Amino acid sequence: MFYLFILESIGTSELILIGLVALIIFGPRKLPELARMLGKARNEFKRTTDDFKDTWMREVNFETQEKQIETELTAENSIQRNATPMKNEIVAPEIKEVSQADFQESLAPQEISVPKKIVAVPNEKRDWL
Repeated sequence: MFYLFILESIGTSELILIGLVALIIFGPRKLPELARMLGKARNEFKRTTDDFKDTWMREVNFETQEKQIETELTAENSIQRNATPMKNEIVAPEIKEVSQADFQESLAPQEISVPKKIVAVPNEKRDWL
């Protein structure tokens, strides 16, 4: 933001003067190379700062997620501590009385229906095999 104030105070005549001084010092052959080098350095600096910002934001988001998970876990633990504990009781099996006829009926072999054999009709197109 500070460079905007500098550029506001520099007029057209000052920019022409800076350009002429650069042309005299570096020469017409070195000036494009210098401009290219400055552009590459600016792009590299911008890429590095963007990478740093992305890393910084990732770390901040990671820390906030950790804190959120930690608060959720503490909330769950407090709920579990306040809940009444379940008792592990063994329930006695239910005993039913079965009559002799029902018992014999359950032991008798039951009829199993067997499906009829299906005979496949050869397909004419497959006969040549």
